[in-house]
Amino acid sequence: MALCAVVTPLPPIVASGDGFFALPLVVATTAVLAIPLFLHARPSAFAWATGTISAALLPWSLIGAWFGMFVFFPSIPLLLLAAFANPRRRPTAARVLAGAGLLLAAAVTLLWWGRGY
Repeated sequence: MALCAVVTPLPPIVASGDGFFALPLVVATTAVLAIPLFLHARPSAFAWATGTISAALLPWSLIGAWFGMFVFFPSIPLLLLAAFANPRRRPTAARVLAGAGLLLAAAVTLLWWGRGY
């Protein structure tokens, strides 16, 4: 789900032909979103990183909406779902949270493609 949080905002950015998105800000935000992907072997560090990044991403995506950063808003719940989906501790809950995260990522991606970004 952390990978979905990184990939979900990218289709409207790639498909957009106009200069609405500030590319340096998109690259920097995507790089920060990718940090939890490197922490998958340490569950406590992964949960801390996803929680911290999602807390910082909330105001960033709202304030940065003028520069196209609103596309990162769906990454917030995806990161939080990834933080709580630990298959080692709760395998059933992890499956349910993973299903909810994948459903959210698919719905948002289809919504963006349907809007013509």
